[in-house]
Amino acid sequence: MRTNGGRPLPNLEPKDYPRLAVDSGSQGELGLRRTFAPRLYLLFGVVGLVLLIACANVANLLLARAAARQKEIAVRLALGAGRFRLIRQLLTETVLLAMLGAGFGILLAKWIKDMLLAVSEWSGAGMDALNPQFDLRVLGFTFLLSLVTGIVFGIAPAWRATRVDLTPALKDTGRNSSGISRSWLSKGLVIMQVALSFLLLVGAGLMLRTLYNLQNTDAGFDRENLLVFGVEPGQLGYREERLANLYRQLLARLDAVPGARGVTCSSETLLSTSSYSHDVFIAGAPIRNNAQNQPIEDGSALILGVRENFLETMGIPLLQGRTLRPQDDERAPRVAVVNQAFAKQFFPNQNSIGKRFGFEAGSANQIEIVGLSADAKYRSLRDEIKPTTYFPWSQELDEFRYMAFEMRAAGEPSALIAAVREAVRSVDAHLPVVGIKTQIEQSDETLRTERMFARLLSLFGALALLLAGIGLYGLLAYAVAQRTQEIGIRVALGAQTRDVLRLIISQGMLLATLGVTLGLCAAFGLTRLMQTMLYRVDPTDLWTFAVIAAGLLLAALLACWIPARRAANVDPLIALRHD
Repeated sequence: MRTNGGRPLPNLEPKDYPRLAVDSGSQGELGLRRTFAPRLYLLFGVVGLVLLIACANVANLLLARAAARQKEIAVRLALGAGRFRLIRQLLTETVLLAMLGAGFGILLAKWIKDMLLAVSEWSGAGMDALNPQFDLRVLGFTFLLSLVTGIVFGIAPAWRATRVDLTPALKDTGRNSSGISRSWLSKGLVIMQVALSFLLLVGAGLMLRTLYNLQNTDAGFDRENLLVFGVEPGQLGYREERLANLYRQLLARLDAVPGARGVTCSSETLLSTSSYSHDVFIAGAPIRNNAQNQPIEDGSALILGVRENFLETMGIPLLQGRTLRPQDDERAPRVAVVNQAFAKQFFPNQNSIGKRFGFEAGSANQIEIVGLSADAKYRSLRDEIKPTTYFPWSQELDEFRYMAFEMRAAGEPSALIAAVREAVRSVDAHLPVVGIKTQIEQSDETLRTERMFARLLSLFGALALLLAGIGLYGLLAYAVAQRTQEIGIRVALGAQTRDVLRLIISQGMLLATLGVTLGLCAAFGLTRLMQTMLYRVDPTDLWTFAVIAAGLLLAALLACWIPARRAANVDPLIALRHD
């Protein structure tokens, strides 16, 4: 056995050894990084996907432009211009456009950044704490990314534009052999756009379902007509008996507020993302094999000090035993009410009433369980129900330098705010009221990040859908223009309007279907990366996938309809003269 100064040390496994980690302070506050990093990485990936979709659209436009300039390029080649020189010229034009777009994007981003922070501050998402600023690194990254995308997405159209058969091109008869309607590259880009759009829309759909599930989850208590606020007399020097008398005076004044059906208090406001927990030691539990020959904790529990009417005021049902009483003060034996999760974990298949526990190894008999309550959310709506204990606030007075108050109103709770402030001021004019709001507002604040990112993903998904629709429409519109003479011949030979519509729409819907299929395969793998951000929804939820697929195909049908209708209205006489 190992010893330290004659005292035995527990036999720890290597996995239980304490660890000391060192992180560079140059990377900012660790708490903010842990909070926002996963969602910011997701947002970064979403922006990258939208960039890819936009670049695919630009590449398709460059292909169409190259097809229109075939005769010009053929003349240059015939006069002796080198192919790589023409590629450099076309790439120069593309990169110049990309740089101009980057400059405009930076100006737009400055406005969007301020707007995003304003919305974040208004919704309480906390993004303003990051305080993002434009600097040389941001500008350098933007222009470098623009340069790379300009080259990468411009080189294929430039290479294709300079691969010209001179004789047909100079005779202006090479349209059918090299037009964009026959280009596998253009069609591949449209398929990629649809696939990426499907991926983004599925991500947005999963986040929206998560937000819906969180908003409709059962908190375990009645959140309606409830006003919450807090006071912190510990900062004004209140201690011990003065502190207890202050709280009693506040409760008496608040009880007398007109329109208040019930007033209670607690060490923390429910669903405030704050909580306090402690190890639990069960009386009568067998002594574990350790060096000190003492019981080892059986787990941990959330702790909430409350007024005796807390469960009744909050609408948390009492299932067994009794609730707390005014007589359970600092002079009475220590008692607590526990929730179902506590009883299930520490007293499985037993009646927990009358059992004892403690928060220190030598005090397992200190607290008696006198009641069993239904489960209720404590820290946030997202958290699963955990073992929770409710004990009288007066039995742990030293822990209550801050106190939260909950007031059940007969009507609209916000109408009581002025009366609450006046009641607190009448007890101590220097005691500020903090965090006064309705419980509904308090609950919604725990969803602020989910709400913000659901909106952002929906916005980017809608933008991706719009870009994909524009790309599909542009491809089919150019195909119709290239095939005007062919369509005219078909109509002259007796093709009906529905035949022409079917011809064009089937071409576009085939591309859309291939894109949705490819996006479906990608989504089944990539959405698993969102697992930690989702709540009670599977990352491969078939219902979400089916709705998004149907909506995307419907949008694709709309994008195909306009050029198809235009093709169906072609006049055969004009089409046959089309050059």
